[in-house]
Amino acid sequence: MKTAIYILDTKVLEDKELFAREYAKMTDYRKKRIDSYKADNDKRLCLGTGILLSYAVAKAGLNESELEYVKKESGMPYFKNKSDFHFSLSHSSERAMCAVSSEEIGCDVELAGNGEKDMSDSIDWTKIESYAKATDTPLAYLMGGKGRMDSAFKFTGFERGDGYIYTVCSKQELSDEDLEVVEL
Repeated sequence: MKTAIYILDTKVLEDKELFAREYAKMTDYRKKRIDSYKADNDKRLCLGTGILLSYAVAKAGLNESELEYVKKESGMPYFKNKSDFHFSLSHSSERAMCAVSSEEIGCDVELAGNGEKDMSDSIDWTKIESYAKATDTPLAYLMGGKGRMDSAFKFTGFERGDGYIYTVCSKQELSDEDLEVVEL
């Protein structure tokens, strides 16, 4: 499976009719997650990641209703009955992101800071967060200096001219040929 990255500007979900239509398509698991948020923007972001994951699952030729959602110790979801379909979800401000691969993968999106130092901090943060997701390592462990990032994992970062920084962490170097980026 080629590594695929899916991105959604969740501002479109401010349209209440569109939100309701997309919400109705979600699995019970995703609806419960969306409903757990109080703020409308958080609900849109959660729905956005659900839309992207549903799209990725369908594109892989799978039926989402047949997949069993479970959570790792860290709380990260995965499909118990589909061990060769790995996914990672992230959201920030008005962007949702989903990365899928046949191997462990982590992703993070962050609204870029202003200035060179803030930009560098944003890039560093996306690396830490995507690594934590790919390896199921608690963020507190990495942030507390108790753990180091395994050099076997590689980072692929990119910008799309939208003010956000996107990073993917995986065991393989990802070239342009290895990576498919789709904006929905």
